[in-house]
Amino acid sequence: MPADYFISYTAPDKAWAEWMAWVLEETGASVILQAWDFGPGSNFVLEMQRAAASARRTLAVLSPDYLASHFAAPEWAAAFAQDPEGAERKLVPVRVRDCALDGMLRTIVYIDLVGLDEAAARKRFLEGLDAKRGKPDQAPPFPGAASAGHPAEHSKPFPGPDDGVAAAPSRKAPYLPKIRGAVSDFDRSRFVKQAFGAIRDHFNSGLDALAANPAIEVDLTRRSDTEFVAEVFVNGKRAARCRVWVGGMMGSSNEIGYYEGDRDMGNTLNESLTIADEREGLALTALMNMGLGASRLPPGLDPRRMSAEEAAEYLWRRFLWRLE
Repeated sequence: MPADYFISYTAPDKAWAEWMAWVLEETGASVILQAWDFGPGSNFVLEMQRAAASARRTLAVLSPDYLASHFAAPEWAAAFAQDPEGAERKLVPVRVRDCALDGMLRTIVYIDLVGLDEAAARKRFLEGLDAKRGKPDQAPPFPGAASAGHPAEHSKPFPGPDDGVAAAPSRKAPYLPKIRGAVSDFDRSRFVKQAFGAIRDHFNSGLDALAANPAIEVDLTRRSDTEFVAEVFVNGKRAARCRVWVGGMMGSSNEIGYYEGDRDMGNTLNESLTIADEREGLALTALMNMGLGASRLPPGLDPRRMSAEEAAEYLWRRFLWRLE
């Protein structure tokens, strides 16, 4: 039987991991924890890969040490790869110390225990793992004014001063247009470079997760800060290869090129991501958008307008189709 939870952590947060495991097992859940379950002589890297792949859910104990660890990334990436859209909540981050999230972890809602006492932390931890809605136990106070002679039930006393003077009738604020500042060439170039970084991180994590399969070998070659090549080998035979770079076919700093093939062919590409219509802010659009049907895309992803994280997932799925 697969365990209910695998807790992924680094040594400085061992106390937090053990506290979480104890709280969960008190509720009857089964937990895999390195400190308790990996005996002397075992290969802890392989054990953690098996645990991350088999457990129903992975809890990532977030801290600066965890984000800097080379061993932690494959553990949470394995859970993320099984459920990239978060529909089954395979990966649940739990923040225990102040840290800034980036890459794919930034897109996942985490349970925040920073600064809480034990009772409050236990309550938030268990409620965060519960898939129920966050509806409060008591009815909230009525936000509008009560009718004369008919005070609103469950309402709390108004916290402001009451001097007996009737309040002036409220007036609706006039409409004000949203005025956007001009987007500079520097803004566009920086956005594209940040998007390229998100794509590279997404591929790196995805390849690490694929490598958990003993029949698969992977490689990501970073040619420069703005170019990488990703490869997947199945039973020793190359099954997929792609090149991703900033510059596209024409060398523009506002374009990300993507090419699938066993060898590089100059600036030949299969897909080009460029800046989309800027009226709603900076985003990327797939100029070609061919060869990847709507059934292969995550629900809600529109190749005509994508965030950096959505563009990363779009190219990752284009890359994987050869393996299916």
